Amino acid sequence: MATHIAIGFHQHPDPQKAALQACNQIRNQLHRLDTDFIMVFSSHEYATAPVIEVITRSLRPKRLVGSTTGGILLANGATNRGIALLAINSDEMIFGISAIDGLDNLDIHNVGFDLARLAAYDLNHAHREIFFTLSQGIEKNGSAFIRGAKETLGLAFPVIGAISSDDFNYKNLAQFYQDQVLHQAALGVLIGGSFHLGIGSTHGFKPLGKPRTVTKVEGYIIRTIDNKPAVDLYKYFLGDAANLKTNVMNSYAALYPLGVYLEETRHYLLRNIIDILEDGSIVCPEGITEGEEVHLMISNNESCILSAIEAARLAKASLGDRPPKLILVFESLARHKILGNTAYNQIQAIRDTIGGSTPFIGMCSYGEIGPFGNIKSVKNVYLHNENILIIAVA
Repeated sequence: MATHIAIGFHQHPDPQKAALQACNQIRNQLHRLDTDFIMVFSSHEYATAPVIEVITRSLRPKRLVGSTTGGILLANGATNRGIALLAINSDEMIFGISAIDGLDNLDIHNVGFDLARLAAYDLNHAHREIFFTLSQGIEKNGSAFIRGAKETLGLAFPVIGAISSDDFNYKNLAQFYQDQVLHQAALGVLIGGSFHLGIGSTHGFKPLGKPRTVTKVEGYIIRTIDNKPAVDLYKYFLGDAANLKTNVMNSYAALYPLGVYLEETRHYLLRNIIDILEDGSIVCPEGITEGEEVHLMISNNESCILSAIEAARLAKASLGDRPPKLILVFESLARHKILGNTAYNQIQAIRDTIGGSTPFIGMCSYGEIGPFGNIKSVKNVYLHNENILIIAVA
């Protein structure tokens, strides 16, 4: 039994030529005319139907999924432009995939339930190992999506994933499914067979100052914190120089998420600001409950890299002495921005920890689905912000 993994990447300004070059790299590594599974990560310029047609014609994938991203992570560095392909041929790993689009008008709990059910039907195998999603549209009710998926697969079943991203414009998001380019869609991948899996999930942020109480909430809108406009918390620590309203996700607000302490995990669950309203209210994905205590959270390059090393250690530990065959990373785009030019240092630290010659690929996302810690914690899965999720396969 064997698993063969290949990674291709290209940045040619012509998207179709870039896709063809990436496909040629895959074919030169796999020496096969067809492919069991392809995952595509691309910047928005490459998210076109002709590009997907090039991939399907060149590699003949039995199953293909993918997403746009504001950052492609590769063994030799990170980039915000290009197209990357992960190809797997294996008689040890079996794949089932599914897609549901038009999420704007659907119940997200049902989406999670049906997406997992459809992937299980496509897998058609009793031995299931992990379910992951690439999605746009579930992030305002991620907990309902996770609950739905687990109702299909089991409460202790590993559910992970990432939210599609672009370059903080939120206008150029897409998902790839077989020969289609979708929008506002959730993709599901259920992997079964005979292989070993490790997961590490951390963020590296620490609380800043004393806890504050959320005193008024309307849906996803936090109106007041300590009975003052919610944005005043940011102004208190960051001052007017933060210029929060100009571009929320590119402002200092992206570097200082809110943190809610979870007693059951003894970790802070982070929440980014996605909008600031004229009255000083702030909008967070998933929302925060009225009466909860929140902290402003802080991190820097060093703590981000150290937390990535910890996630890598957790993922590797689950593999035991088995050599890893693949490192897959989902990292918050906002967290990635903190790293700046040191992003390569983080990639190198992950590879050094798990295995320097192991195929490595990842994407930056607007949200990460996973547990805190390692695979033993998968009973409690959350939609995170500012997180790094590392998956190691052996």
